[in-house]
Amino acid sequence: MKGKFIEILLLTLVSFFVLPACNQSNSQSKQMLPPKGTAILITGAAARIPQEAALLEHLYKTGQLDSVVFIAGASSGALNTVMLNAILAKKITWEQYIGWLKKIRNNDIYISNGKELPVDIQPLRHFLTRIVNDSLGYYKMKDLPITSAISITDINMLGMHKKNYRLSNKKINMESDPNLNIVDVLMASTAFPIVFPEERIPSATTLPDHRFADGGIGDDHVPFSGLLDFIRYREQSVKKVIIVSRKSDSEPDVSEELKTLGITDKGFFDKLGISLDEILYKGFIKAMKAMQKKAPDLAKRTKVYIPNFSDNFLLLDFNDLEKQYDVTKKWAQKNNPVPMEMYLSENENSTLIDQIL
Repeated sequence: MKGKFIEILLLTLVSFFVLPACNQSNSQSKQMLPPKGTAILITGAAARIPQEAALLEHLYKTGQLDSVVFIAGASSGALNTVMLNAILAKKITWEQYIGWLKKIRNNDIYISNGKELPVDIQPLRHFLTRIVNDSLGYYKMKDLPITSAISITDINMLGMHKKNYRLSNKKINMESDPNLNIVDVLMASTAFPIVFPEERIPSATTLPDHRFADGGIGDDHVPFSGLLDFIRYREQSVKKVIIVSRKSDSEPDVSEELKTLGITDKGFFDKLGISLDEILYKGFIKAMKAMQKKAPDLAKRTKVYIPNFSDNFLLLDFNDLEKQYDVTKKWAQKNNPVPMEMYLSENENSTLIDQIL
């Protein structure tokens, strides 16, 4: 019985994060203006959100974010998208944002339901309302000062079909609605499959009346499609793209992640050598290769910023965010983004997923 459950779990995760979505848009050729500005693409990170925050802070303080014209984020990358908007607009400082992150604990994000999934994420909604609405004054998507896209995913659980939507504060595509409630959008984008419940976005006239899940699923594991929408919309590309992501751990971790949620399997999954991170990382590599194929010229102007240190941190444990920030900040001070082509040539190999597929 356990073997069958493992098979279902792995196939589900692979379908969510590795296999491409069924609906893909084709880029249209137009006469473009000369490239201008920088675009930032922020991937999902779950409880590793301070790693991305530390990298973004370093980019900001070294002058690499002086000409940002577009930001895209998926899952926790959507949260950093909103925070980066506020920092670039000088609504808050990096010190204020990092101070909020350091105080977060698991019970600020979710309440475990014993041995059942999904968990209760009302604490996350309360936290986002307090920070995004009350502290930043952002209530609707249109309140974001920089053109941004937040990814969400419509999932057909039975057929494992997926469709990504990129919701922007500007009308860069058919689904964008500047009047959408920004907390509702963030709740949908951060709904990690199986663990967090899918979320509806009330009063959305540009979306189906469905529940939506993690924006980093499928095509938007690296949320570059929102950038392609933006480029078509303004008929002008960008000079530079920086992909910001978190470190992927290679050690078996499923049992440990379940334990964080209050579920004990006596280490069964970890004994099998199953790594959730390895599954997610394969999706990350596939997404960058898809970007190279769909937008080769843009890919040549893209750099990747991902930390590489010895410490390991669980994806669903929010109790050690301060340590993650400190470790990543120290790493960032000695490292800068690298060209995407170079990163792929050095890091595209994987083992577990190749065996599954």
